[in-house]
Amino acid sequence: MLGRYLAGIYLRYTLLILVALELLMSGMDYIGAQDKLPDSANLKMLYLIFKGSAALKVTLPISVVFGVIVTKIHLIRRNELVATYALGASRSRVLQPFFLSSLTLSLIYVSAYFTAFTQFEEKAEAIKQNRYFSSSTNDLFLKYDESYIYIERLFPLKKEAEGVRIFQLENKELKRYVEAKFARFEEGAWRFPKAKIIEKPKVFGLQKEGIKILEINDYRALEGFKPEIMDTVFEGKTSFMIHDAALAIWLLWDQGIDTTRIRGVFYGLIFLPLFAPIFVVVIFFTVPISSRFFNLALFSSAAVFLTLAGWGLLFTLSQLSISGTLLPELAILLPFAAAVMFAGYLFKKES
Repeated sequence: MLGRYLAGIYLRYTLLILVALELLMSGMDYIGAQDKLPDSANLKMLYLIFKGSAALKVTLPISVVFGVIVTKIHLIRRNELVATYALGASRSRVLQPFFLSSLTLSLIYVSAYFTAFTQFEEKAEAIKQNRYFSSSTNDLFLKYDESYIYIERLFPLKKEAEGVRIFQLENKELKRYVEAKFARFEEGAWRFPKAKIIEKPKVFGLQKEGIKILEINDYRALEGFKPEIMDTVFEGKTSFMIHDAALAIWLLWDQGIDTTRIRGVFYGLIFLPLFAPIFVVVIFFTVPISSRFFNLALFSSAAVFLTLAGWGLLFTLSQLSISGTLLPELAILLPFAAAVMFAGYLFKKES
């Protein structure tokens, strides 16, 4: 009963703060971008939805932490926290609803990165640049296994490509050249309805067989190389889904290509939102149980400032790892491990 009561107060304040921050950020962004948006009311509404959803990567963790600050102030002002401890409840028991609620919200947010939610920022920018209905990437040149791929136009959302040329190597020598006007990604591989294949033989003498030119229907190649990975790696974007980021790391690592930026994206998607529940634990144990022991107004200001400063530092480290300036293991994993250990120390000490 106690846990449900505390969780109810905490979730109510968190939701109110989240809505306020979302309206603030979406409104400010809309004011700055309204001259560049199309005249269509539907597209403007989509832009606000996409931008608001993309802003959750900042507003949700901050709201989760601000929620526990406001809730503790609420309980302290009404002397409910002192009364709860007087009835025999331990600090760890009082912490439980706050931590579980914040962890649940953070995990729900992380799970959204397994969906097209990651593309909302990109879609909003496409609306602002008036190319929402014709999103494509031109002139890609990529390496996959021992093949070099050139694509004139890639349509990631439609999973289609035009003007595809594949140069397949064997022992660093050209073995096969594949050319197709159109390709579609189906069942985990690229399918070419019509493909022209030129095979270069190993020539050991004038009497040996020469070049073969074949016309093949329904040719399949490049298994596992998703169009989203092609587009994101080539354009330097960070709109990976978690499973696509893991696959991209595996594919590029296997080919000896630097994966620092993608590892930064991958770690950021998973671990950055999970800093919020850790902040909740730290703030909970560092706040006295009664306003008689500290200045409530000073605490409120200090807690808000430290939360914003701490989150700003973590976000900056994440962006530095994505840009390749810092190793993602040092910029994200190390601070996360240190924060977990510090929160665990406080929990053990207070329990």
